[in-house]
Amino acid sequence: MKESGQRQATVRISDSEEKAFMELLRFMYSGKLTATTEPIPLVDILMAADKFEVVSCMKLCIQRLMVLPMTPESALMCLDLPCSISMAADLTEAAKKFLAERYMEFLSTEFQDELMRMPPAGIEAILSRNDFGVASEVAVYDFVLRWASSPCPNSEERMDISSSRLLPLVRLRITNADFYSCHTVNWAVKREQCRSLPTLGPIFSWEEYVFALSVHWVGHLGLYIEMEENKGPTRTVHFEFQAKTKPLLQFVTWHKGTFAAGCEGAVCSMELLGIPWSGFIADDSPFFIDDMLHLRVKLKIMQEPQ
Repeated sequence: MKESGQRQATVRISDSEEKAFMELLRFMYSGKLTATTEPIPLVDILMAADKFEVVSCMKLCIQRLMVLPMTPESALMCLDLPCSISMAADLTEAAKKFLAERYMEFLSTEFQDELMRMPPAGIEAILSRNDFGVASEVAVYDFVLRWASSPCPNSEERMDISSSRLLPLVRLRITNADFYSCHTVNWAVKREQCRSLPTLGPIFSWEEYVFALSVHWVGHLGLYIEMEENKGPTRTVHFEFQAKTKPLLQFVTWHKGTFAAGCEGAVCSMELLGIPWSGFIADDSPFFIDDMLHLRVKLKIMQEPQ
């Protein structure tokens, strides 16, 4: 280190690093660490050892952490270790496994408050290691949207991460029944986006068809679905538009019907009739949860009779 050639050296550390740094100094002079059964102080020492490149201390910290029981806090700290700690790969893997096993039933109400505060790395570890059945995939998709829109200092970052890293982990499959195939699309729209209608939503493909979602205000609020591309035969599609509302925080069906999928430009819409725009966009509107409008479209392609 550059300080080794100086008669007097000043090392600057933050207040939060003081205890870990003193443990590191003790190790450098004695080759021993204070016996501890708590994982979080060991992670702090590991970070300090990495910062000052004390490799032997890093190895000892990792060895101890591998045999100590993890906690959610220590597991998240392990996921946040800098990539410079190449020897921590096994520790990171163990942290992912711990989180996946602890929150295997993460859709239950027991963990919701805890998970809504969890950083992206933890949610990603949970989703990437759980195989969801077809029946629960829509619920998982809804969970990710709720996590992304939950109040936090970095809400914009959460939205970006949810769309780029988390939602692709939710393997939404099309289920096939004897008489139809179905598809569900969830969509969260910010209140400020609704103020500047029309708002374009996701474009998604399903079987031979490509659809686009949008929100418009033309005398009434409407959620529209329009066919962008058709590569298949004309088929009857049953649609159901839903919106999540307060206080129950459950999706409510507002409109449903059928249309013929086979002609580009075919449109169906959800009209929230009788609700003035000022009331819909108001701060106490039952349609906005933490400033997010949660919409859901369910589609079913009806098989043609033989």
